[in-house]
This record gives sequence, structure tokens and C-alpha cells, in this order.
Amino acid sequence: MDRDTPHYASVKTRIKGHGRISSSLESQPVYRGFTGMKKHPAEELDDSKVPEWLRVYVTELDRKLDQLLGMQSKKDLKQDFPIDIEIIKISGNGMTFRSDSVTAPCIMEIVAEIEQIPLRLAGAKGRVKAGKKDNYWVMKFEKIREHDLESIIQFVFSEQREIIRTEKLG
Repeated sequence: MDRDTPHYASVKTRIKGHGRISSSLESQPVYRGFTGMKKHPAEELDDSKVPEWLRVYVTELDRKLDQLLGMQSKKDLKQDFPIDIEIIKISGNGMTFRSDSVTAPCIMEIVAEIEQIPLRLAGAKGRVKAGKKDNYWVMKFEKIREHDLESIIQFVFSEQREIIRTEKLG
């Protein structure tokens, strides 16, 4: 391993993803993502004179709208990223996934469904190589935006914390 390349922790998982074959790593990505707001809009109401019942109502309405927008986004995503993938292992460096549609080493752009409700996505581009089993593939992230990398790292830490909690209770 290259000493200058950061090494990220990985976690086994089973999350959905979507992919498309890309012509090169330098081509413009189809998935542009959303950098998101730093804090939830309802937090702005904390210091206001808005009644508590109205804050609760607005927050719940916002959550439901997120669900509806997430469902619509998934439909649009399937058009741009026709290859279904199941992510088996993920880290900030790359991932291992399963797909019947990938046939040879190639360059792919993927979008991983980090969370389903509200829908939280992370996109990346990289070279795909054959894995150890049939229909298993390994992708090293070579082009990934900082926000997407941060989302993946947060997901990995969250999953690791859940594993530790489960082991302590079990």
C-alpha cells in the first residue's frame, strides 16, 4: 500500500447501489449530489417565538416531504444508473459489490444509498476489477467529492458503533 494514501476502516454491509459504465475517470459525473444544509431548518425555530406544536408540525411535514422527494429521486436515479448493485463491503477507499450486469473490468460511476429514509446518497467513480467470487466486483474510489467521502466515512463509523453495541449486549 502506498504510504501517502490514507487507509480507511471498512465495514461489511448490504446496501443498495446503482451504477453506470463510464468512458473515463475524467468525464463529467452524472451524479452531482447535494451538499446539504449544515443544520436542519427547524433548528432556526428554536430561538424564535414559534409555538412548540407548530415547530413539531413543521418538522414532521418536512420529514414527510423528504420521504416523497426520496421516492421520486430513486425513480430518476434508475434512469441514469441502470445497473443494480448490492454493496457488500465499503470504506472511504472503495467497495466490494455484487452485480450480474457487470461483465468485465471497466470504469464505473456508482451511487450508494447510504440511508433510505430520508434518502441519502453518495457517488464515486473508479476502476472495477473482478472479485474473488463470481459476480463479485471490487471498485477503488478514484474520483469522489469530499462531501460524498465524508458521508461514506460517517456511515462506516455508524455501522461500527452499532456492531460494538450489539456485541456488548450479546
